[in-house]
Amino acid sequence: MACPKCIANGPCGAMWEGNCDVLGDEPCVFARETVGSVPFVPPYQNGTEGTDPTVSLDPAIPSQEGELNSFAEKVEGGYFVVTGEVAPPAGVDCTAMIASLRAWAPVCDAVNITDNQGASLRLSSLAASRIALDEGVESIFQQTCRDRNRLALQSDLLAAHMLRLRNFLAVTGDNPAADSTVRRMFDLNSTQLLELASSLNRGVALDGTPIGEPTAFYLGAAAFLDAEPWDAQLARIAQKVEAGARFFQTQAVMDTDKMASRIEQIQSLGAKVIPGVLLLKDTRVIEFINARLEGLYVPDSLTKHIEAASDPLAEAIDIAVEQARMIAEVADGIHMMPLGEDEIGIEVIQRAGIR
Repeated sequence: MACPKCIANGPCGAMWEGNCDVLGDEPCVFARETVGSVPFVPPYQNGTEGTDPTVSLDPAIPSQEGELNSFAEKVEGGYFVVTGEVAPPAGVDCTAMIASLRAWAPVCDAVNITDNQGASLRLSSLAASRIALDEGVESIFQQTCRDRNRLALQSDLLAAHMLRLRNFLAVTGDNPAADSTVRRMFDLNSTQLLELASSLNRGVALDGTPIGEPTAFYLGAAAFLDAEPWDAQLARIAQKVEAGARFFQTQAVMDTDKMASRIEQIQSLGAKVIPGVLLLKDTRVIEFINARLEGLYVPDSLTKHIEAASDPLAEAIDIAVEQARMIAEVADGIHMMPLGEDEIGIEVIQRAGIR
């Protein structure tokens, strides 16, 4: 059987206890000795192949004397935060990205800088996050497991610390298209990446080598509130909290009926929850989400509702505003994903009465 994600050298970071992330109870095709001529390498766990994690992780917020991490302080202090999302350019002209940063600055507590989103070439999140800082905008530096091995991941995190980037979001990363020639790395999964970052925060590299001055990252992870079976998703979230995650930014919430109880369950683990709102501005966006974004699906009822509207964009905005209001009642923040429509994203935040 071929990998449903079309990965040639896996497993992917989302493999769960040997089972496929897509097929649920089916075993991962890489959870065997070989797949074709490709040898299977067990996922890395705390410095030893195939062993259980044993390092006790300190969940305290890292800090340095004289340094203010306002996003971390707001989140941990119970302040309802707003985060936006900005994509680095597909080249070296940062004019549009800087305009987006300046647009979000008055309403956001931090802006996520994506890392080669959609498995397409972009300016590195590392460089773009530093540009955001130079613009006076606090960023959340993203790093995917898809593109780097454990050595490169650590090297980039050390560089991020030296560039004074403090908020870090560990994600698995979108898979390349089936016909892409990009080689997937997935040396670590996102939970192991959190363990790596936690280790650096203690001043120790993943192999146990002291690095001197520790890093000072405020660690976040991704979650999916609409996931089924939910018990499996909650177990993954609990592992990420144990690995050091202090906050979760979620995929776009489509099923708001389940949202409140699931947020409460995550909060009971000791983490903060910042649910995502996605602007479903037209049917092309909905088709793209359903076809390309793994694990995310726009319900038929919501699709038909937008299609039937005389003004689909206005209807999509109204839906986003209502979702934002519901999130504000139960969560620790909101993550707005306007798909390049910055002014509309800001309008949603303002109309919802959040800012």
